[in-house]
Amino acid sequence: MFLYLHFQYFPVVPIMNLLVRDAIIVTQDDNRSIVEGNLFVEDGIITHVGKSTDTSDFVVEAKGGVVVPGLINTHTHVAMTGFRGLLDDLNLEPFLEKTFKLDSGRTDEDIRQASLMSLREMISGGTTSFADLYYSENVIAEACRDIGIRGFLAWVTLDKEITTQEGDPVSNAEHFVKSWRGKESLVTPMVGMQGVYACSEDTVLSAKEVASRLETGLHMHLCETRHEVYGHVGKTGKRPVEWLDHIGLLDGSVPLLAAHGAWLTKSEMRTLKNADVRVSSCARSNMKIGSGIPPVKELIDEGVTVSLGTDSATTSNNLDMLEEIRTASLLQKVSKWDASVLPAATALDMATRNAAASLGAAGEIGSIEKGKKADFVVLDSSSLRMAPLTRQNAVNQIVYSAQASDVTHTIINGKPVYADRKFTHY
Repeated sequence: MFLYLHFQYFPVVPIMNLLVRDAIIVTQDDNRSIVEGNLFVEDGIITHVGKSTDTSDFVVEAKGGVVVPGLINTHTHVAMTGFRGLLDDLNLEPFLEKTFKLDSGRTDEDIRQASLMSLREMISGGTTSFADLYYSENVIAEACRDIGIRGFLAWVTLDKEITTQEGDPVSNAEHFVKSWRGKESLVTPMVGMQGVYACSEDTVLSAKEVASRLETGLHMHLCETRHEVYGHVGKTGKRPVEWLDHIGLLDGSVPLLAAHGAWLTKSEMRTLKNADVRVSSCARSNMKIGSGIPPVKELIDEGVTVSLGTDSATTSNNLDMLEEIRTASLLQKVSKWDASVLPAATALDMATRNAAASLGAAGEIGSIEKGKKADFVVLDSSSLRMAPLTRQNAVNQIVYSAQASDVTHTIINGKPVYADRKFTHY
């Protein structure tokens, strides 16, 4: 029995357009332009960035605060927030063993309530989109629709003999994608894989076939721990990336988002680059379970698109992307003994532009530009943590100083789902 928080919503009349006035707008466009002025939205689309005196159905008075593209969490398991505080201080293998036992007794309502709790946490911290890897993604999709957040949801597949799912995981994933593609603008269904330690060659290739046929992406754990890598070498004679390439997964025909990538050789990084595999790095989760330091600098140097994920609230204990951005940068600096590594601008790219590209959505989200979907966040101009705040230091203040509590508004698809630090319902 888990205790969940219940939130009161504040209903308002529907809005057609929205104006943010007097802001420092960190656009994250190709030129990384920072504009002082206003931001105007019509029917969920950004129509103007700059000086404007337009009126609107809904006005946000930024008062010199920062507007930043909505943060994008590219790897998590939102339903696992129901286990927060129950799986601490464990390495990955015993962690997974206990997780599978807890999973086996869950109901759809358990998953729904835990997911809603996660979605509210993410929204209140400035996250507007997330990539999830779990089963019962249909329940999570409904939660996304109900609360108004953008979800890229991958139904996890693994070998039938070890799953806690009812039925065949690959068939379940196929049914989910067919049921949800095109059904809800906020939900992008995908196919997931647990990892090489739980997926045989047949499962991997079956998952790939479904994703290819249904024209969607794949999302999996990859090279998270030393034990995973060398256990697979002992079983197959090949490291996970070598094996996946050998069996044909990495032929570049299906978009793949790989989470963690903490144990990769330079050769494997080049293989990932050549297959256009995107990597979601999860610094805090890797630190907490003692799995290693992700080679983010090396991946970027090889040309791999790298984004950021919190992983679940069982390994990182919160879903705070601002904390994740900061930790990712600091971890790379200390591991390289070089303060210039992963500077603020690059770290912010990883949570916005890179993340959108990793999900195949760079044309729609990830930056504040005319014609893109209106997913953005307003940070409090009066925050003592971010003072002094200027156009010149805005990116540094976001990355190194801002906290989730500094978020005053979260706008998704042009709707203020979180306004003046209160959840709304549009």
